[in-house]
Amino acid sequence: MDYEKISNLVDRMASDFLFLSSRELDIPTAGVFLNTLESILAVAGQLRLPPIQKVVTAVNHLLEQIIMDNVRDKTSGFDSFERGISLMQEIVRDYQQKEVCEHEDAVNRYIKNISDLTGYQPPGTLAAAEESAMPATEAPALKTVTPILQEQDEGLLRDFITESFEYIEQIEVNILNLEQNPEDKEFINAIFRPFHSIKGVASFLNLDTIRDLAHSLENLLDKARNGELQVTAAIIDVILDGADALKSLIVQVRDKLDGKTDAAEREDLTQLLERIHRLDKGLDLEPAPKLVGEILLDDGMITKDALKEGLKASADNPGKKLGETLISEGLATPKQVTRALRKQAEHISDTSTIRVDTRKLDDMIDMVGELVITQTMIQQDISNQLTTDRNLMRNIAQLFRITSGLQRATTSLRMIPIKQAFQRMSRLIRDLAKDSGKSITVELVGEDTEIDRNMVDEIYNPLVHLVRNAVDHGLEVPAARIAAGKDEKGVIKLKAYHRGGNIVIEISDDGGGLKPDKILKKALNNSLIQDGEALTEQEIYRLILLPGLSTAEKITDVSGRGVGMDVVKQAVDRLRGKIEISSSPGRGTTFTTSFPLTMAIIDGMIVKVGRQRYILPTTAIRQAIRPTRESCTNVVGKGELVSVMGALLPLMRLSELFTVQTDPKDPWESIVVVMEGNGRAKGLMVDEILGKAEVVIKSLGDALKNIKGIAGGAILGDGQIGLIIDTEGLFNLSESIS
Repeated sequence: MDYEKISNLVDRMASDFLFLSSRELDIPTAGVFLNTLESILAVAGQLRLPPIQKVVTAVNHLLEQIIMDNVRDKTSGFDSFERGISLMQEIVRDYQQKEVCEHEDAVNRYIKNISDLTGYQPPGTLAAAEESAMPATEAPALKTVTPILQEQDEGLLRDFITESFEYIEQIEVNILNLEQNPEDKEFINAIFRPFHSIKGVASFLNLDTIRDLAHSLENLLDKARNGELQVTAAIIDVILDGADALKSLIVQVRDKLDGKTDAAEREDLTQLLERIHRLDKGLDLEPAPKLVGEILLDDGMITKDALKEGLKASADNPGKKLGETLISEGLATPKQVTRALRKQAEHISDTSTIRVDTRKLDDMIDMVGELVITQTMIQQDISNQLTTDRNLMRNIAQLFRITSGLQRATTSLRMIPIKQAFQRMSRLIRDLAKDSGKSITVELVGEDTEIDRNMVDEIYNPLVHLVRNAVDHGLEVPAARIAAGKDEKGVIKLKAYHRGGNIVIEISDDGGGLKPDKILKKALNNSLIQDGEALTEQEIYRLILLPGLSTAEKITDVSGRGVGMDVVKQAVDRLRGKIEISSSPGRGTTFTTSFPLTMAIIDGMIVKVGRQRYILPTTAIRQAIRPTRESCTNVVGKGELVSVMGALLPLMRLSELFTVQTDPKDPWESIVVVMEGNGRAKGLMVDEILGKAEVVIKSLGDALKNIKGIAGGAILGDGQIGLIIDTEGLFNLSESIS
């Protein structure tokens, strides 16, 4: 059973390592690893497995050095960390199978590797006689290097403080659930895990008081979840008090970091630890004074004798609270009790962050959008006046600056790092690599690049298809890579950055690259292009985005059915984004996707047709031209065409598509805006271009939401509504009419 336990612990550590999104460790993750190592060491001591103990001690030291940024070659450090986990798995497996295997050489080689990396000095090994004399339940303590937190390590402490407050919030929520369902092991586990995490990280940061208190509470919960203790009201109370004490201790750490000279003195935890100890041993708790009574006593409002008398009277009247009893017995005034209750109700919380319902944020952003619209209307009204007051103009200009700043600030409130999406992609790549027999390294760049939280879920599916394509089509198997003179381990790189008002995400691989000849052949066979049609290299690459085109030689669980890349293109277009492809034979392929930072605001060009105004998304506009008479033609079966840079493009008239009253014009008397969508380009004929503007997108409501070619509406500066063009829908509408 103990072998199974240590095997599960080591496997859990291997699984946690696998879930790492990049070769970076944050404080909470490090705490999980340190806790697991401590548990492995304890079980190894019970089973008398010196090889495991030696490896655990070395891995523990290595982990601390990586976190403290004392390992220059982090890649080698993580490789050694992974090797240590694998070595522990090998040793446990051999012991489970009762195989007589010699691990001493492998362990010594591993320890030497850690020594070379970090200067590690392993503790002296126990003599054979000492090992045999060591009690089975005794495990040597981890000889950790106590970290000395310098100024550059302040970030580690602040991360710990933020995480700990969130952990304590989880504890408080789940302890109340446990009180209603004391037999529910899930609630016990949900409370156990945060204490376990706080203990591990506090140990690493040398916060001994926090570590010891969290460890004591963790032990109590461990017995409760193993059925050794029954969850009672006394245990509920002590866990809540313990969480409050931890919160106070963490606030003290934060205050010291902030340089507050009036930071509270170290708390006296003697009474709390005694209560935990008695419950841990299954003993009844002695009556303890209530918190209100402690406050009154500490503030000198009542004497000890008065408090004892009040406690006795309160015990005789179970329905009465202590404060009520003190007042009714004349031992304290209502004002004194009220003040004590107010102190009791004060919650210590981290004021640097706050959680807000996203619906409230959305409402606020909508209202700011309305404010921006009103601002534009005021600006236009003033510009139409012949004479204006100078002071009024100055005040209006200041209002505009404030409004613009407010709009930027509110938009940023919904922005979150793209790290979450990248982590999910990293995990997916690991799984796909394992299934396909390929060795892959994932590189993440720009994880802190921010994007609208609503966009994170929207871009997930396109990114999944691109990642799967890179693993299955892009990278070669190890043997093929070695034959091509490459490292057997392929690289997939995910990169994010801001460019203009967009977020750009690049997914690249160092595989074999796209093969234009094969793509052309497949496109011809599928009648996607005509024989002899002249295409640029970029246009050839974009053929893979068409439905039904796959160059995979065999169908796998990942790809090869001719679907996927067309879905990517549709999803990108739906999000008003763009996708570009670059490839080099034998060196790899890069897919570059560009999305607007938010779906709430659109950057568009305002055009006029008759008396109506429309907004064209700038992401869909290639260029605007005034064609010559010679460049326009009419072909039977194809309708009006306009020649743009040597290519004949279909011409669409907005006045005909939407039945807008306007004076009939020839194309060379109008402006033609060349628009792109889903690999196609067409010319859109308009009367006039009014300008460029950022507009707030408004829904047209359920009754008008399915109009082809229209994506929504926006209120313009004069209060009128402009319709936002849906490029793909407009293309489909023009084709259905023709």
